[in-house]
Amino acid sequence: MKNASKKNLFPKITLEFNKDWELKNWVDSCVKNISYDAGGHKKWDLGGIPQEIELLAEKTDSEEKILPKIEKVLDKFLKTPKATHIIKDISARAEKRWGEAGKECLLGLSKMLDIPLKEFEKEYRAYFTFGKRIPFGKNSFMFNQFSDFPNTASHEIMHIEFLKRYSGYCNEKGLGEKQVGDLKEILTVLLNEDLSEFLYLPDRGYYGHKEIRQKVLQLYKKHKKTKQNFTLFLDKVIELIKTPAH
Repeated sequence: MKNASKKNLFPKITLEFNKDWELKNWVDSCVKNISYDAGGHKKWDLGGIPQEIELLAEKTDSEEKILPKIEKVLDKFLKTPKATHIIKDISARAEKRWGEAGKECLLGLSKMLDIPLKEFEKEYRAYFTFGKRIPFGKNSFMFNQFSDFPNTASHEIMHIEFLKRYSGYCNEKGLGEKQVGDLKEILTVLLNEDLSEFLYLPDRGYYGHKEIRQKVLQLYKKHKKTKQNFTLFLDKVIELIKTPAH
């Protein structure tokens, strides 16, 4: 019974493909700029999305007009054997990799964020995308063929659970919406400290956060030795965020 109870503590991840969210991601990949400093890159790399949608975006003056045009390209693309194979193959690999590393990643995140595993979402839905851009929602996120699934899942679940538990706390400490958005991306550097054994590649983050991520990582290494609450570490990081020249 104890083993069964422990097993039920682990959130479930359901891997799917959602055409509506995929369409939105294709449109957003074309019309939205990258909101963080990405080393000079303003537009998203389309990854495996057909390049022709870039031309459609350039010739269309509104998002409402571009959506049906991109949907036609998407519908045609999804009927190709290549697209069918990629979705099936990458989803199978993702499921296999999560089976190998998922529980350890979740336990690591729980310990890192000082959030009991039972308070995590009971289920996450992971949707395959052909694009490089991988957005997340309340209990869902996208994944692609360009990153190992435990890397993506750990990164996105960290966002979800961190914001759920600590976004209000950060607001109370004086951080605005954009600063909290920056903070959630900066903090993924902690994955390289606590989950490196289970991730194929280090979490690189955004170019503009490179310097502060190293400072945060050093603060975290010192914090781990104290075994104090995560909020005490977070307070120090918030002060860094609020300092203009970090």
